Amino acid sequence: MRMNRFALLFCFVSLLAGAQPVPDAGVPDPTHVVGAPPTPVAPVAPPEEEHGLPLPLPQGTKTSPAREEDARNETRNKRSERWRSEEEEDSRAEARNERAASRREEDARTEARNEQAADEREEEEEDARAAARTESRNERAADRRERERRREKEKCDEDYLDEEVEDLAILHPLELNVDGRALTPERVELHGLKRLTEDQVRAFIGSPSTEPGAALQTRDLQRMLRRLAHTGLFARVEPRLRLPEQGPVVLEVHLEENPVVTSVEVEGLQDLRRTEILEEVFRLPRRFPDEDEDEDEEFIVRVNGARGTLTVVSTPCPPQRPPREWLARMEREEYRPGLVLGGVSAALQRALRDLRGDGYMLASLSGTLTPKGQLTIIVDEGRLEGVDVVGVDGPVADRVREALDLKAGDVFLRSDARRAMERLESRLPFLQASSVDTDSDEAARRRDARIVEERAADGVRHYRTEEQKRGERRRREKVEFDLSWGELFESWRHGHDGEGITLEGRRLVVHVRTRRPDLDLDLLPIHTQVTGFAPGLAGSLRIWDSKDRLHTTLDAAAFIPLRWGGQRLPDDPEGTKRQRELNLLGGARVEVPAVGLAELGGQAYDFTDTLDRWRMSDIDSSIYSALINRPDRDYFRRKGVAAFATFRWSEDWLAGVEYRSDRYETLRSFTPPLSLFRRDSPPFPNAPVDEGRFQSVIARLEYASGSPRNAKVGSLFRTPETPLFHVDKDWGRSPFLHGFVTLEVGEGPAATGPDERFWKLLGDVTMVVPTGWETGLRLRLRGAGGDNLPEQKREALGGWSALRGFGFKEFKGDVSVLGTAEYRWHSFGVFADLGTVRGAGEWQDARLGVGGTFHFSDDVRVDVAWRTDEKATATPEARLFFVRTF
Repeated sequence: MRMNRFALLFCFVSLLAGAQPVPDAGVPDPTHVVGAPPTPVAPVAPPEEEHGLPLPLPQGTKTSPAREEDARNETRNKRSERWRSEEEEDSRAEARNERAASRREEDARTEARNEQAADEREEEEEDARAAARTESRNERAADRRERERRREKEKCDEDYLDEEVEDLAILHPLELNVDGRALTPERVELHGLKRLTEDQVRAFIGSPSTEPGAALQTRDLQRMLRRLAHTGLFARVEPRLRLPEQGPVVLEVHLEENPVVTSVEVEGLQDLRRTEILEEVFRLPRRFPDEDEDEDEEFIVRVNGARGTLTVVSTPCPPQRPPREWLARMEREEYRPGLVLGGVSAALQRALRDLRGDGYMLASLSGTLTPKGQLTIIVDEGRLEGVDVVGVDGPVADRVREALDLKAGDVFLRSDARRAMERLESRLPFLQASSVDTDSDEAARRRDARIVEERAADGVRHYRTEEQKRGERRRREKVEFDLSWGELFESWRHGHDGEGITLEGRRLVVHVRTRRPDLDLDLLPIHTQVTGFAPGLAGSLRIWDSKDRLHTTLDAAAFIPLRWGGQRLPDDPEGTKRQRELNLLGGARVEVPAVGLAELGGQAYDFTDTLDRWRMSDIDSSIYSALINRPDRDYFRRKGVAAFATFRWSEDWLAGVEYRSDRYETLRSFTPPLSLFRRDSPPFPNAPVDEGRFQSVIARLEYASGSPRNAKVGSLFRTPETPLFHVDKDWGRSPFLHGFVTLEVGEGPAATGPDERFWKLLGDVTMVVPTGWETGLRLRLRGAGGDNLPEQKREALGGWSALRGFGFKEFKGDVSVLGTAEYRWHSFGVFADLGTVRGAGEWQDARLGVGGTFHFSDDVRVDVAWRTDEKATATPEARLFFVRTF
């Protein structure tokens, strides 16, 4: 801005100066300093003269015509010179511009030539590098091919013989020394061939060259002999050296081909099929070439638009297996004649090993082969001659044979042995399989045997099975051994098949002994809102009688309520102390199988009990009580004694009677709630009971289809609402029905004061109908009711497993009916609960709860439920359960 101001000021001064008149030459400069030298004044040309035009003279100036002409000439000359100077200057500038343009064009051409040369040099260098890389790749590929060729050549023997070849370096049976001179065969002759030709055999084994004068290496001859022995085509390979008086040393190889079987007959089959036997007898080894398999591979390639065929030739090794058309084989369940690979004995041995591996522990094979190639195979699938029992005698041994249910003359399988032992332990639970000598047990499972060949004078060959004699039992020593994954898998697959069973010839020997006392201990992490956290321990000791007369069981349990979280009953320290007392249960019972008495015994107890075990299991209730203060159970204190007798007149039916004398006491929930969540919520409401002494008699009838004889009966925590049978039935492939009915009649204090008689009838039936693996329908129908029922024995519906989706015991009365249907499809399922309650002399409206399940197993599952009445919401109730109660 400041510079602009100076520029404007300078222009203004210049204009003022230009407007002043030219000073006269005779007038002294007023600015001249006296005594200073005069300032020279430059002549000033008139303005018109600057453009070569005549200017008018000032007024008063006088000129002559000659002077005027000279002035005009001089002006014209100056103008001409100035024009010539300007033209020359323009010419020189134009020349300079032309020269500069020429130089620029030349520089551009030079730069283009340099760039082109640089590009050409880079292309040449890249081509050189590509050529070097290609040459290097070719060299490496050639080296790799050479190494692979050498490796393939070295592996020919290994692949062909399926054996180690290191012994070739030390095996030198073909050198002959005569007078200290080493002789090596120079010619090989094959003798004894019948079906095959010498050219076929030589081409197959890759024998050394037979050209005269060709050098034979000892190693090549040894390799040829070993290949002949391992082809499976020959029963005998006998090398002989012939040393003529004149001529080369000859190696004569005398060969005996394996028999040719032209036709096959199979006799004696009962369970097996003909093709099953023949497929194993004439089974070809793995990796055997197919009929249409081509050793060379051809590919269609296209290079620069030209189409051609590329043939990849296989390695120079001789084939590992003989051609299929030489061999006896099965194709599409049809027999093809030929040489028997490995011989008839090896083929029958292979089939026998497969039979016994499939469980035919007594199987044997025999047969005949005529000179014409007609093979007859006689199969004995292994029939049992009898059963011997070791460990028990007398009537118990007869019961063992009856429980095994193995008949003489039946084909005996390993699976029959497993099922027989399962039946034995189920029907006679006081017995168990006795361990036998390991060597004997292994021999019984494996049943080592070999096929023996005998040749008759008429050329007929006979084959029979010869059992391997068991060696004497040796003293056990500590040894180290390697267990392969295959052996481990076989052990896992068969498990303890046949444990306690050995075979003596064709007789089955069963080793049993009396079961040792069983001791079971279980931790019971019980948590309730009336006791807090009360961990417990339950134990059961069962003592078995070797004569199966009287089996005794002792049961006991104890719970210790812990004082955590400052829980108490407000304003009731005595009640708090009473609810923290030790919980004890104990009992004894006996089983008398001879009269069908499943249990006869009694119990004494003083503990915190509930009648809601049919709704939710102990573990699930404890978990949700400790987590969210929702146990979904009512508790009371029960102290008293009980006596009971239960008869099991068949495997599926129970009938029993029980007497009880109990004192009931109401329990209250502690404050504050001892739970991980919802600690600020009010205590879970525990329903009060009718207190006092009650006496009652309970009759029971129970059925469970397919219950094993050793199924546990009875429990330390006995209630009329739960069954006595402990049967684990998941989603199997057969229907299952389980139901029981109980009738309780008793008397006790009534709400009005004096004792009053009451009765209650309960029925609960569950049925499982499988439609597939882990798929099917589960149905339940439960009904209960009575008269003059104490408060703790009244019926109520609502809550988990008792009308899901509704609140815990939302509907109460003296009678209830509940129906449940659940369909499961693998891990997913849907259910519907329908129930109603009769109270105050009338039935309430039926309630429906629906939901879905996700199963991790048959017991572990997640249930999601909705109620469908006027209080229904979009938010469901959800729980994770670990035990199924129905």
